[in-house]
Amino acid sequence: MNWIRHDYGIKNTKMALGFTVVLFIMSMVFLQFTAAAITAFIGFIVALQLAYFSRLGDKLVFKNPKIRKRVLNGGDSHWELSFENKGLPVWGANLKIWFIDTVIPVGQEAGSYTELVELDVPFTVGYKETMVLKVPVTGNRRGLSRIKKMELSIPHPFGQGSLMLEYGGMILQEHLVYPKLRKYQFRYAPSKQKPGQFNLRHSLFEDPFQPIGTRDYVSTDQFNQIHWKASARMQTYQTKVYNHVANEAMFFVLNVADRYATISNLEERIEELASYIENCFSEGVPYAIAINVRSAGKIPYLYLASGEGSRQRQHALELLSVISKNNSTMPFASMIAHLDLHTELPYTTYLMTDNLESVKKYIPKWSRKTELKILRTSEGRVIA
Repeated sequence: MNWIRHDYGIKNTKMALGFTVVLFIMSMVFLQFTAAAITAFIGFIVALQLAYFSRLGDKLVFKNPKIRKRVLNGGDSHWELSFENKGLPVWGANLKIWFIDTVIPVGQEAGSYTELVELDVPFTVGYKETMVLKVPVTGNRRGLSRIKKMELSIPHPFGQGSLMLEYGGMILQEHLVYPKLRKYQFRYAPSKQKPGQFNLRHSLFEDPFQPIGTRDYVSTDQFNQIHWKASARMQTYQTKVYNHVANEAMFFVLNVADRYATISNLEERIEELASYIENCFSEGVPYAIAINVRSAGKIPYLYLASGEGSRQRQHALELLSVISKNNSTMPFASMIAHLDLHTELPYTTYLMTDNLESVKKYIPKWSRKTELKILRTSEGRVIA
């Protein structure tokens, strides 16, 4: 059942049982029937306690589904712990859990040790009973929280001692806390020279899937642009009028490396990028992300391909949420060199870095391919 048993005080209980047996025998030898009855009753209670605790928890099952809950910073959620007991009932127990402090308990006192939160929850479950414990928590800081350890402590009803059941498996529930979303001044201008999805009156490109009306035919119009039904109604040739569109895609390149460690203002930069993502989501702008944190796979760093909508927003915020100061980083210049060879740059590219010396040879080249903007820590950002 994945429970590891730890018996405390069981040796003293066995010694007490042996002592009562000796007293019972002596009482019978000296014909002290009242004392024999009392010692027999005490011995029966002690033996019953030993038998109860020897089988307690054998059929207690912890249901452990794989669940990931997503929480905003300051948002509310809960741990959901489900137990099914097919064996002896458990009374007056105490369930203790330890989890990472990216989420903290709501309305309960918790003692914290380093980055772990320790929490006690009363626990009682009967025979053939299923119990679901919901522990309310709130998002405390960006990151991923898991329950690292769970123990069930059951005290002996008579005498000192207890039985502790430690869950030996890995608990698969986790909470993902998104970065704080701040308001940064953010402006963008779509390109009139590249086709895309952004509606722009003075663009050179038209979207054939967005007809908005008709106009009178002129000799320079193509034959496939004629609207035949409208021409039949108007008794003169009519040409389809389409919406003008432009390219507005963006590419955010974030540098989190400072030599062999992460930058000191990691949280600030991640919150800044998360705010830009939120702006792109609200405006319907497609975007891609590259961060120089090492990753296994074909691309040796964290990379999110261009996209838009709620699915892209979720993937982007999850990507930012799991970045830790303990992650292994790669040189910013190495990531820029890989992007230069393998990635087609969109219309606008944002380099979020304070270290331009290592990539200065790429800046003139990228400036010819894309609208390149440098976002330093203290420049280009104004908190609204």
